[in-house]
Amino acid sequence: MGGLLYKDFTAVNGKRMVMILAIFTVIFAALRIWFGSAGTDDFMTENADGEYFNLIDLLYFMGEFFMIYLGAFFVNSMAPRIMEYDEKNRLHAYLFSLPVSRKTYVASKYLFIGIALYITFSLYMIWHVITMAYMMKEGPVAELSQTVAGFALPFICLLLFMEALEMPMYFLFGKEKSMMARVAFWMLIFFVIIWFLMFGDLTIMKNWSMHAIVKWMEKHEFALMMFGIISPVFSLAAYYLSYRISVRLYERKEDFDE
Repeated sequence: MGGLLYKDFTAVNGKRMVMILAIFTVIFAALRIWFGSAGTDDFMTENADGEYFNLIDLLYFMGEFFMIYLGAFFVNSMAPRIMEYDEKNRLHAYLFSLPVSRKTYVASKYLFIGIALYITFSLYMIWHVITMAYMMKEGPVAELSQTVAGFALPFICLLLFMEALEMPMYFLFGKEKSMMARVAFWMLIFFVIIWFLMFGDLTIMKNWSMHAIVKWMEKHEFALMMFGIISPVFSLAAYYLSYRISVRLYERKEDFDE
């Protein structure tokens, strides 16, 4: 299992990614400490609602925001990359000539994606703590940061659920056909959004604002807390079920090919 995980780690240029993320995290923390220690009153500004906030806080919030969302979508692109690596280098025949079962092979893919998502979430939380260390405790930027942090775990769980839906297709149809289905799905979502923007009732978006979102979260605090508890359990259960389905499909596919 360790060898399979390291192979996938190499396939996605893992060493380079770890080095880049480590360097950016150190720079992120060093600059945050420097700006926080130097005093940031000169960077204060006012928004349209008359609320004061710090531009440095806003920049760091944007940093942690892009950390989780871009990082998570990068992880979401790992599955086709590691499947393509095996197909391109024709590793299946070699791997299965070794004492490696198809069940272990499938498990290594699921475990690798799960670990990558966990690391993404953990790294986001590190960046969030760094950001909040010197941030104004009240204000629009603090509300934004706390709101994003509140949705971080459910967002990761959503990505895990999406992986649970996609992974069986990679084992059954291969990378190319699965990517075609994936692109078709997102194109459908894109056209639905375009249709809504052109013909839908846009008045429902008129009163959207960060204050409205925060108030809605405060009003439904218990429901959101329950959702935060249930979403990891549900997504992990779906991920495990997906793994069992993938094992069954991959074993049948290989038996058929033989």
